[in-house]
Amino acid sequence: MMSAQDLNAGGREVPTIDIDRDPALVARDFDDTLREVGFFQIVNHGVDDAIADDCWNQAREFFDLSIEQKREVERPPGGHFGYFPLKAESLAQSMGMDSPGDLKESFNIGAIVPFTHTPIDEEEARQFAPNQWPSALPGMRPAWEAYYGSMLTLSNRLMSIFARALDLPAEFFAHSIDRSPSALRAINYPEQQLPIEEGQLRAGAHTDYGTLTILRQELGRGGLQVRDEPRSSWVDIPPIDGGYVINIGDLMARWTNDRWTSTVHRVVNPDAGSAVSTRRQSMPFFHNANYQALIECLPSCVAAGESPRYEPVVAGPHLAGKSMKANVAG
Repeated sequence: MMSAQDLNAGGREVPTIDIDRDPALVARDFDDTLREVGFFQIVNHGVDDAIADDCWNQAREFFDLSIEQKREVERPPGGHFGYFPLKAESLAQSMGMDSPGDLKESFNIGAIVPFTHTPIDEEEARQFAPNQWPSALPGMRPAWEAYYGSMLTLSNRLMSIFARALDLPAEFFAHSIDRSPSALRAINYPEQQLPIEEGQLRAGAHTDYGTLTILRQELGRGGLQVRDEPRSSWVDIPPIDGGYVINIGDLMARWTNDRWTSTVHRVVNPDAGSAVSTRRQSMPFFHNANYQALIECLPSCVAAGESPRYEPVVAGPHLAGKSMKANVAG
Protein backbone atom coordinates (compact mmCIF):
# COMPACT_ATOMS: atom_id res chain seq x y z
CA MET A 1 0.00 0.00 0.00
CA MET A 2 1.01 3.62 -0.36
CA SER A 3 2.65 4.94 2.79
CA ALA A 4 0.42 7.10 4.92
CA GLN A 5 3.42 9.33 5.67
CA ASP A 6 2.96 11.52 2.60
CA LEU A 7 2.65 14.68 4.68
CA ASN A 8 4.16 15.80 7.94
CA ALA A 9 4.52 18.98 9.94
CA GLY A 10 7.75 19.85 8.14
CA GLY A 11 6.39 19.42 4.64
CA ARG A 12 5.74 16.78 2.02
CA GLU A 13 7.35 13.34 2.02
CA VAL A 14 7.75 11.16 -1.04
CA PRO A 15 5.48 8.11 -0.63
CA THR A 16 6.45 4.45 -0.94
CA ILE A 17 4.16 2.25 -3.04
CA ASP A 18 3.99 -1.55 -3.02
CA ILE A 19 3.42 -2.55 -6.65
CA ASP A 20 2.85 -6.26 -5.99
CA ARG A 21 -0.90 -5.71 -5.76
CA ASP A 22 -3.95 -5.37 -7.98
CA PRO A 23 -2.74 -3.19 -10.90
CA ALA A 24 -5.91 -1.10 -10.67
CA LEU A 25 -5.14 -0.18 -7.06
CA VAL A 26 -1.50 0.54 -7.86
CA ALA A 27 -2.60 2.71 -10.81
CA ARG A 28 -4.83 4.75 -8.51
CA ASP A 29 -1.94 5.30 -6.10
CA PHE A 30 0.32 6.33 -8.98
CA ASP A 31 -2.20 8.87 -10.23
CA ASP A 32 -2.83 10.33 -6.79
CA THR A 33 0.90 10.71 -6.21
CA LEU A 34 1.88 12.03 -9.63
CA ARG A 35 -0.77 14.72 -9.50
CA GLU A 36 1.06 16.11 -6.45
CA VAL A 37 4.73 15.31 -7.02
CA GLY A 38 6.51 13.46 -9.81
CA PHE A 39 8.42 11.18 -7.43
CA PHE A 40 7.71 8.09 -5.34
CA GLN A 41 9.50 4.94 -4.23
CA ILE A 42 8.45 1.39 -5.06
CA VAL A 43 8.95 -1.91 -3.24
CA ASN A 44 8.12 -5.53 -4.15
CA HIS A 45 9.06 -4.76 -7.74
CA GLY A 46 10.37 -8.22 -8.65
CA VAL A 47 13.92 -7.20 -9.66
CA ASP A 48 16.38 -10.00 -8.80
CA ASP A 49 18.69 -8.84 -5.99
CA ALA A 50 21.59 -10.88 -7.35
CA ILE A 51 21.35 -9.24 -10.78
CA ALA A 52 21.07 -5.77 -9.26
CA ASP A 53 23.96 -6.32 -6.84
CA ASP A 54 26.26 -7.71 -9.53
CA CYS A 55 25.73 -4.66 -11.72
CA TRP A 56 26.17 -2.31 -8.74
CA ASN A 57 29.41 -3.98 -7.65
CA GLN A 58 30.84 -3.92 -11.17
CA ALA A 59 30.12 -0.19 -11.28
CA ARG A 60 32.01 0.30 -8.02
CA GLU A 61 34.98 -1.59 -9.42
CA PHE A 62 34.90 0.55 -12.54
CA PHE A 63 35.05 3.79 -10.57
CA ASP A 64 37.97 2.39 -8.57
CA LEU A 65 40.02 1.98 -11.76
CA SER A 66 42.74 4.49 -12.57
CA ILE A 67 41.71 7.56 -14.52
CA GLU A 68 43.74 6.23 -17.47
CA GLN A 69 41.77 2.97 -17.49
CA LYS A 70 38.47 4.82 -17.29
CA ARG A 71 39.39 7.19 -20.09
CA GLU A 72 39.91 4.19 -22.39
CA VAL A 73 36.10 4.12 -22.65
CA GLU A 74 35.45 7.86 -22.49
CA ARG A 75 32.41 8.86 -24.50
CA PRO A 76 33.25 10.24 -27.95
CA PRO A 77 32.53 13.90 -28.76
CA GLY A 78 28.79 14.31 -29.15
CA GLY A 79 28.19 10.76 -27.94
CA HIS A 80 26.00 9.55 -25.10
CA PHE A 81 27.69 6.34 -23.93
CA GLY A 82 30.91 5.58 -22.13
CA TYR A 83 32.75 7.34 -19.32
CA PHE A 84 31.93 10.93 -18.31
CA PRO A 85 34.75 12.43 -16.20
CA LEU A 86 34.25 14.62 -13.16
CA LYS A 87 32.49 17.89 -13.98
CA ALA A 88 31.78 16.88 -17.59
CA GLU A 89 28.10 17.73 -17.12
CA SER A 90 26.15 20.55 -15.56
CA LEU A 91 22.58 19.32 -15.29
CA ALA A 92 21.31 22.74 -14.27
CA GLN A 93 22.35 24.02 -17.70
CA SER A 94 19.71 21.75 -19.26
CA MET A 95 17.20 24.16 -17.69
CA GLY A 96 19.02 27.24 -18.93
CA MET A 97 20.82 28.01 -15.66
CA ASP A 98 24.48 29.03 -15.60
CA SER A 99 26.17 26.54 -13.28
CA PRO A 100 29.61 24.94 -12.82
CA GLY A 101 30.21 21.30 -13.76
CA ASP A 102 28.62 18.78 -11.40
CA LEU A 103 30.81 17.00 -8.85
CA LYS A 104 30.27 13.51 -10.22
CA GLU A 105 31.63 11.04 -12.75
CA SER A 106 29.52 8.49 -14.56
CA PHE A 107 29.43 5.54 -16.95
CA ASN A 108 26.58 5.12 -19.44
CA ILE A 109 25.31 2.40 -21.74
CA GLY A 110 22.42 2.35 -24.18
CA ALA A 111 20.35 -0.35 -25.84
CA ILE A 112 21.89 -3.82 -25.43
CA VAL A 113 20.21 -5.36 -28.48
CA PRO A 114 20.97 -3.61 -31.80
CA PHE A 115 17.85 -2.62 -33.69
CA THR A 116 17.52 -3.59 -37.31
CA HIS A 117 15.96 -0.38 -38.58
CA THR A 118 18.01 2.26 -40.36
CA PRO A 119 18.47 5.45 -38.29
CA ILE A 120 16.80 8.48 -39.85
CA ASP A 121 19.67 10.85 -38.92
CA GLU A 122 23.04 11.06 -37.20
CA GLU A 123 21.52 11.73 -33.80
CA GLU A 124 19.41 8.58 -33.88
CA ALA A 125 22.57 6.68 -34.81
CA ARG A 126 24.30 8.18 -31.75
CA GLN A 127 21.42 7.15 -29.49
CA PHE A 128 21.82 3.56 -30.71
CA ALA A 129 25.62 3.54 -30.90
CA PRO A 130 27.45 0.41 -29.67
CA ASN A 131 28.33 0.38 -25.99
CA GLN A 132 31.91 0.56 -24.76
CA TRP A 133 33.31 -1.80 -22.14
CA PRO A 134 36.53 -1.52 -20.08
CA SER A 135 39.06 -4.25 -20.86
CA ALA A 136 40.06 -4.37 -17.17
CA LEU A 137 36.60 -5.65 -16.13
CA PRO A 138 35.48 -8.58 -18.32
CA GLY A 139 32.54 -9.25 -15.99
CA MET A 140 31.07 -5.78 -16.42
CA ARG A 141 29.29 -6.33 -19.73
CA PRO A 142 27.26 -9.43 -18.76
CA ALA A 143 26.38 -7.91 -15.40
CA TRP A 144 25.20 -4.63 -16.88
CA GLU A 145 23.32 -6.22 -19.76
CA ALA A 146 21.42 -8.47 -17.36
CA TYR A 147 20.44 -5.51 -15.19
CA TYR A 148 19.54 -3.38 -18.22
CA GLY A 149 17.14 -6.15 -19.27
CA SER A 150 15.57 -6.19 -15.80
CA MET A 151 15.14 -2.41 -15.86
CA LEU A 152 13.54 -2.50 -19.30
CA THR A 153 11.07 -5.16 -18.11
CA LEU A 154 10.21 -3.08 -15.04
CA SER A 155 9.84 0.07 -17.16
CA ASN A 156 7.38 -1.66 -19.47
CA ARG A 157 5.40 -2.79 -16.44
CA LEU A 158 5.35 0.74 -15.02
CA MET A 159 4.29 2.23 -18.35
CA SER A 160 1.41 -0.24 -18.45
CA ILE A 161 0.34 0.86 -14.97
CA PHE A 162 0.67 4.49 -16.07
CA ALA A 163 -1.74 3.76 -18.91
CA ARG A 164 -4.26 2.27 -16.48
CA ALA A 165 -3.85 5.30 -14.22
CA LEU A 166 -4.84 7.50 -17.17
CA ASP A 167 -7.90 5.31 -17.89
CA LEU A 168 -6.27 4.00 -21.06
CA PRO A 169 -5.78 0.41 -22.24
CA ALA A 170 -2.83 -1.22 -20.45
CA GLU A 171 -0.94 -1.58 -23.75
CA PHE A 172 -1.56 2.03 -24.85
CA PHE A 173 2.10 3.14 -24.74
CA ALA A 174 3.57 -0.13 -26.05
CA HIS A 175 3.90 0.95 -29.68
CA SER A 176 5.73 4.12 -28.60
CA ILE A 177 8.39 2.38 -26.50
CA ASP A 178 9.17 -0.87 -28.33
CA ARG A 179 12.39 0.53 -29.85
CA SER A 180 13.37 2.76 -26.99
CA PRO A 181 16.85 4.33 -26.76
CA SER A 182 16.85 3.94 -22.98
CA ALA A 183 20.07 4.31 -21.00
CA LEU A 184 21.59 2.83 -17.85
CA ARG A 185 23.98 5.01 -15.89
CA ALA A 186 26.13 4.53 -12.79
CA ILE A 187 27.21 7.69 -10.98
CA ASN A 188 30.08 8.10 -8.54
CA TYR A 189 30.09 11.13 -6.29
CA PRO A 190 33.62 11.12 -4.86
CA GLU A 191 34.54 12.34 -1.42
CA GLN A 192 34.70 16.11 -1.29
CA GLN A 193 37.95 17.30 0.21
CA LEU A 194 38.75 20.39 -1.87
CA PRO A 195 36.93 23.73 -1.97
CA ILE A 196 34.07 23.87 -4.45
CA GLU A 197 32.94 26.63 -6.75
CA GLU A 198 30.04 28.89 -5.84
CA GLY A 199 26.76 27.18 -6.66
CA GLN A 200 28.43 23.85 -7.48
CA LEU A 201 26.50 20.71 -6.47
CA ARG A 202 26.91 16.99 -6.92
CA ALA A 203 24.06 17.26 -9.43
CA GLY A 204 22.47 20.60 -10.20
CA ALA A 205 18.73 21.19 -10.19
CA HIS A 206 17.09 19.63 -13.24
CA THR A 207 14.21 17.59 -14.55
CA ASP A 208 14.70 14.28 -16.36
CA TYR A 209 14.14 14.28 -20.08
CA GLY A 210 12.30 11.09 -20.99
CA THR A 211 9.31 9.05 -19.84
CA LEU A 212 10.43 7.75 -16.44
CA THR A 213 13.53 7.10 -14.34
CA ILE A 214 14.22 4.13 -12.06
CA LEU A 215 16.89 4.95 -9.48
CA ARG A 216 18.79 2.73 -7.08
CA GLN A 217 20.41 4.71 -4.26
CA GLU A 218 23.19 3.73 -1.88
CA LEU A 219 21.94 2.92 1.61
CA GLY A 220 23.18 5.36 4.21
CA ARG A 221 24.23 7.93 1.62
CA GLY A 222 21.59 10.60 1.15
CA GLY A 223 21.66 13.77 -0.90
CA LEU A 224 18.80 13.41 -3.41
CA GLN A 225 16.21 16.14 -2.99
CA VAL A 226 13.01 16.96 -4.85
CA ARG A 227 11.56 20.45 -5.16
CA ASP A 228 8.27 21.10 -3.37
CA GLU A 229 7.14 24.17 -5.28
CA PRO A 230 3.99 24.97 -3.25
CA ARG A 231 6.13 25.24 -0.11
CA SER A 232 9.23 26.64 -1.85
CA SER A 233 11.35 23.97 -0.20
CA TRP A 234 13.43 20.87 -0.91
CA VAL A 235 12.39 17.42 0.32
CA ASP A 236 14.91 14.64 1.01
CA ILE A 237 14.38 11.22 -0.58
CA PRO A 238 16.21 8.86 1.79
CA PRO A 239 17.36 5.49 0.41
CA ILE A 240 15.26 2.51 1.52
CA ASP A 241 16.40 -1.10 1.51
CA GLY A 242 15.15 -2.90 -1.59
CA GLY A 243 13.39 0.16 -2.95
CA TYR A 244 13.67 2.13 -6.17
CA VAL A 245 12.96 5.82 -6.63
CA ILE A 246 10.63 6.44 -9.57
CA ASN A 247 10.10 9.79 -11.23
CA ILE A 248 8.53 10.86 -14.47
CA GLY A 249 10.35 12.96 -17.04
CA ASP A 250 9.47 15.78 -19.36
CA LEU A 251 7.94 13.55 -22.04
CA MET A 252 5.41 12.03 -19.66
CA ALA A 253 4.53 15.49 -18.37
CA ARG A 254 3.92 16.53 -21.98
CA TRP A 255 1.86 13.43 -22.70
CA THR A 256 -0.34 14.17 -19.66
CA ASN A 257 -0.50 17.95 -20.21
CA ASP A 258 1.04 18.44 -16.73
CA ARG A 259 -1.58 16.33 -15.03
CA TRP A 260 1.58 14.59 -13.83
CA THR A 261 4.59 16.62 -12.85
CA SER A 262 8.17 16.34 -14.10
CA THR A 263 9.63 17.60 -10.85
CA VAL A 264 12.90 19.48 -10.40
CA HIS A 265 15.42 17.57 -8.30
CA ARG A 266 19.10 17.74 -7.35
CA VAL A 267 21.86 16.00 -5.38
CA VAL A 268 23.33 18.23 -2.69
CA ASN A 269 26.83 18.22 -1.27
CA PRO A 270 27.54 16.35 2.00
CA ASP A 271 27.93 18.25 5.23
CA ALA A 272 31.33 19.87 5.45
CA GLY A 273 33.67 18.13 7.88
CA SER A 274 31.62 14.92 8.01
CA ALA A 275 33.32 12.26 10.11
CA VAL A 276 32.23 9.45 7.75
CA SER A 277 33.10 8.79 4.14
CA THR A 278 31.05 11.02 1.85
CA ARG A 279 31.53 8.97 -1.30
CA ARG A 280 28.14 8.10 -2.82
CA GLN A 281 27.02 5.87 -5.68
CA SER A 282 23.71 5.73 -7.50
CA MET A 283 22.38 3.95 -10.57
CA PRO A 284 19.55 5.47 -12.65
CA PHE A 285 17.84 3.84 -15.61
CA PHE A 286 16.48 6.47 -17.98
CA HIS A 287 13.54 5.10 -19.93
CA ASN A 288 12.65 6.91 -23.12
CA ALA A 289 10.10 6.74 -25.90
CA ASN A 290 11.09 5.57 -29.37
CA TYR A 291 13.30 8.04 -31.21
CA GLN A 292 10.62 8.85 -33.77
CA ALA A 293 7.66 8.78 -31.35
CA LEU A 294 5.49 11.88 -31.55
CA ILE A 295 4.67 13.07 -28.05
CA GLU A 296 1.51 15.16 -27.89
CA CYS A 297 -0.94 15.86 -25.11
CA LEU A 298 -3.47 13.08 -24.58
CA PRO A 299 -6.97 14.37 -25.37
CA SER A 300 -8.24 12.98 -22.06
CA CYS A 301 -5.75 15.23 -20.22
CA VAL A 302 -6.95 18.43 -21.88
CA ALA A 303 -10.03 19.96 -20.29
CA ALA A 304 -12.95 20.87 -22.50
CA GLY A 305 -12.52 24.32 -23.99
CA GLU A 306 -8.81 24.47 -23.16
CA SER A 307 -5.76 24.17 -25.39
CA PRO A 308 -2.83 21.80 -24.77
CA ARG A 309 0.01 23.38 -22.83
CA TYR A 310 2.65 21.90 -25.14
CA GLU A 311 3.28 21.67 -28.83
CA PRO A 312 3.97 18.12 -30.06
CA VAL A 313 7.64 17.07 -29.98
CA VAL A 314 9.55 14.13 -31.42
CA ALA A 315 11.06 12.16 -28.55
CA GLY A 316 14.60 11.57 -29.85
CA PRO A 317 15.48 15.14 -30.83
CA HIS A 318 13.96 16.38 -27.56
CA LEU A 319 16.26 14.06 -25.61
CA ALA A 320 19.28 15.13 -27.66
CA GLY A 321 18.60 18.83 -27.18
CA LYS A 322 18.38 18.55 -23.41
CA SER A 323 21.51 16.36 -23.21
CA MET A 324 23.50 18.80 -25.36
CA LYS A 325 22.68 21.70 -23.04
CA ALA A 326 23.97 19.73 -20.04
CA ASN A 327 27.31 18.82 -21.60
CA VAL A 328 30.20 20.91 -20.32
CA ALA A 329 32.94 18.95 -22.10
CA GLY A 330 32.03 17.99 -25.64
